[in-house]
Parts: sequence; structure tokens; C-alpha cells
Amino acid sequence: MIGTVISGANNAFSVLAENGELVRCTLKSKRLKGAEGFYNPLAAGDLVAYEAASSGYGSITALIPRKSLFWRYNEKGRATQAIAANMDLLVCVSSAAMPPFRPRFVDRVSLEPASEGLPFLIVLNKTDLGLDDDTAERLADYRSMGFETLETSVEKGVGVDELMERIRGKTAAFVGQSGVGKSSLLNALEPGLGLRVGEVCEKYARGRHTTVAAILVQLEDGLSRVIDTPGFRRLAVRGIDPVSLGACFPDIRAVQGRCALGARCSHVDEPNCAVRAAAQSGAIHEDRYESYLRIFEELQDTKSYAKKSGRPRRDPKDEEIDDYE
Repeated sequence: MIGTVISGANNAFSVLAENGELVRCTLKSKRLKGAEGFYNPLAAGDLVAYEAASSGYGSITALIPRKSLFWRYNEKGRATQAIAANMDLLVCVSSAAMPPFRPRFVDRVSLEPASEGLPFLIVLNKTDLGLDDDTAERLADYRSMGFETLETSVEKGVGVDELMERIRGKTAAFVGQSGVGKSSLLNALEPGLGLRVGEVCEKYARGRHTTVAAILVQLEDGLSRVIDTPGFRRLAVRGIDPVSLGACFPDIRAVQGRCALGARCSHVDEPNCAVRAAAQSGAIHEDRYESYLRIFEELQDTKSYAKKSGRPRRDPKDEEIDDYE
């Protein structure tokens, strides 16, 4: 039988069966094929094959290959952590103020959809608090590289209907830093949704020990699903070859073919680098280029450090925390 993971961790998962029944499942074996190397074997939205046991219980036998995945690097577990799977749309919720707009966080969230061709929507919430010129400029820059943007205000009811129409009939994963109003936005989409998410957490996700656990909830229209993820403070990036990082930035990807060193160019200090020239001329936003440099340095540093003989991977507690200001 096939079902969809609603939530879970360790060896306890809530699976939505094709007939609508919720089944409490455990893994049949300690190693789940297709989930090797991950901090957690399954994420909200995963499709799995399972065998029924007693009423309402079963065991997961296989992970169906994912069509999309949002992940982060779990610094405590020092491995890739799957957050949400098989979504049709990734929604990054940010805020105009309280907290302020954090474009470097948006840049990090965009890496996976930009490289995999997953539709990506940037929602700027709390626009009733005002929209400054710098933020408006950044949103325009994101649109110029093919990302969708939407301005919302739960307080004023602005943009909520448009967001509902954008996710209708789809599975949409919502990601954002703490305090941006993601929960309020979800409740505006469907009254009581936040309470339903809380119910799922309470009833089906007991025993979680991961820092981040997402919950999938089906909306009342029967066609749409949202994957709600707890707020992030930091989104560490690992597992990307630094040389291929430029391919995850649409604005950099568009010009890097003109670099004198071609695919060998890191766009840091090489001569005749088209990317650096574009950043200096303003064709690539200076903050976007700064985001690229920070992520490149992070990838380069952790990669080279881990390779040193007899030395463990760097402990993130010893690193300066980047809040993406």
C-alpha cells in the first residue's frame, strides 16, 4: 500500500493512506533505501510503501523516489536533514518589518528550487508596516531573475486570496524565519488551520527530537495541501560543490559562461571574471553577489576542513552565527 507521510521522526510516522485513513507506522528495517546519508529517513510529503499490521498501524517498507525536496544541513547531527518532500511549490515567507526583510535568507532558501527548477514564490508579509525602497528594489530584482513575488498583509487582508489561488490544487511547502507571520498567514488562508497543525503535532508527532519537523495538512477544498515548517533561525548549506554554486543563482548562471576561465572560475578573484564585472556594474545586485561569496566561503571552508587528516568536521558552535542581515 502507498501513503503520504504527514509528520514524524525517529521511528514513528503518521502516514495518510490513499483511503484517507491515518496510519501510525514504524520503519520495517533500520535502513530505508533512498534515505541513506540523511539525518532523518523521512520528511513530511514523502510517499512511502507500507504494510498494514493491526488496525491503524503499519510498517514502512520503502521510500518512493522524491520529485522534489527541501532540505537543510543539520549542524547538530552533521548531516543533511530532509524538511519537506514532493511539493509543487516552495513558498518563502519573509516580512517587511518586525523582523526586517532578510534577503540573504531568501537567497539560501532559493538554492534548491533554482537548481532543480521547482517553482519558487517569495511572499513579503506584514506590508501594512510599510515597504521601504531597498526592499522594493530587492523584490524587483528577484522578479527579474524569474522568481515570483507576492506582497501580503494578514492585518489588512491583502494578498491572501491571491496566495490561496496560487497554491490551489498543489502541495505547497511554507518556509520562513521565526516571527515573519507564517502561522498567521496560514490561518488567514483557512481559518483554524493553525489549530489543525497543532492537533497533528500533538497526536501524530510524539517523540520528536529533531530541531525542525514539518507537518503536512490537507485543506478543506480537498485539492490543496500545505507543509508547515517551524521557523528557522539559521539555514546552513552543505553538500554543494563550491564550483557548482553559481548554477544555483539564476543571475550568476546567466553570465558565468563568459568568464575567461569558464567552468573553473569561482567568481571570487579570478581575472576577467564576467560575474564580478556584472556585480561591479550593477547587472548583478551587489547583495546577491555578497550572498554568493558568503555561501561559497562556507562551502569551501567546511569542505577543506573536513578533509584534513585526523580532524573532525568543524563544530558550528565555534563559528560566527550569520543571521543574514
